[in-house]
Amino acid sequence: MIGIPWLAKGRDRSGIDCVGLALLAQRELYGREYSFPFDYDPETGDENVLLDWLEDIADEADAPHDGDLVVYRMPGIDGVVRHHIGTVVDEALLHIYPGKTSRKVKFRMKRIHKIYRAREVGACREPR
Repeated sequence: MIGIPWLAKGRDRSGIDCVGLALLAQRELYGREYSFPFDYDPETGDENVLLDWLEDIADEADAPHDGDLVVYRMPGIDGVVRHHIGTVVDEALLHIYPGKTSRKVKFRMKRIHKIYRAREVGACREPR
């Protein structure tokens, strides 16, 4: 999942945004199938769409664990700080932001807005 190019509203390995990468990681690494039924652009969209969706599928957590979804602050292309989503993988944050490729980075707790742990375990597929 490292090296996938950025594409706003992208949802597969040919190009992906932060929501698409989080969905792909949940499916491929943790066997969880979520839908994100909104036409959402992380660069310009209403962040409440992302935050409301997370409230529907997960509960807040105090400390990050593998598979958790993390909302973090990133400077946007317009200079405005926006919220993005990443996934905890091997004690690192798997994420992507505009103009870059997907990557894992060390946690920067000061940038984390909220950590979410999935609650829809019954609706998830069994891990492969």
